[in-house]
Amino acid sequence: MPVLMERCKELGIKLVVPLIDPELPVLAKAKDLFIQEGIIPLVSDYEVVMITYDKLQTAKFFDEYRIPAPRVFSLEDSGSLPEDSFPLIIKPRFGSASVGVQRCDTWEDVRFYSKKVNQPILQEFLEGEEVTIDVLCDFEGRILSTAQRKRLKVRAGEVERGITIKDELLFYFTSLIVEALRPFGAINIQCFLTPKGPFFTEINPRFGGGYPLSYYAGANFPRLIVKMLEGDLKGKGLEGFSAEYRENLVMLRYDEAVYIDKSELLD
Repeated sequence: MPVLMERCKELGIKLVVPLIDPELPVLAKAKDLFIQEGIIPLVSDYEVVMITYDKLQTAKFFDEYRIPAPRVFSLEDSGSLPEDSFPLIIKPRFGSASVGVQRCDTWEDVRFYSKKVNQPILQEFLEGEEVTIDVLCDFEGRILSTAQRKRLKVRAGEVERGITIKDELLFYFTSLIVEALRPFGAINIQCFLTPKGPFFTEINPRFGGGYPLSYYAGANFPRLIVKMLEGDLKGKGLEGFSAEYRENLVMLRYDEAVYIDKSELLD
């Protein structure tokens, strides 16, 4: 953090935008020090970050505010689960990019993967379409903009194909989550659309990897962030909120191969 602080001062940087999960607690802890220097870290307060970073805490948050969510258990509490609880998902309590996430169909699977996953927890398996909700909040934790995108294909935790949607029930639950959590800056909320309705699984207090789809659909977070820092914007609740973005816009990502002569490579 001291190195980052000095570089910001040297280059006149006024905004720091974290993009990956391990950065979030570290930057959140140092948030006030940066603000004292006139530098704004686009990150929620440390307490908010830890509610979202710790998946057991996230599950407790959903339960406390009656947000529909899958059941989540620590490995120590799993002994009381009946056999018909399977399939289950095992994943790290602190993790990102779907690393270490595995489906378990038997107790043998649980015992096997629990040795390979760092601080494993168990989660009820959900059948349904996965949706990510991008949200931008102001300094008071009020919504400035939001967009919903369905994840059509995911690879290594990143969205490869997606499509924007507009679901009124998701707008409603997004409002409840934001009002309870009061985050700052960009967050993304993940849920599954099941036959029983939406079930929320995670909150990530950062830009999501698939945010470019929301951007091209019209949810221009960078422009709004600049306006917010200039003092031209105030957030609002989602009641009567007009989600001004294009519905049914599809994003298709692909790899590109590049061929060059070895002599063109830099030492």
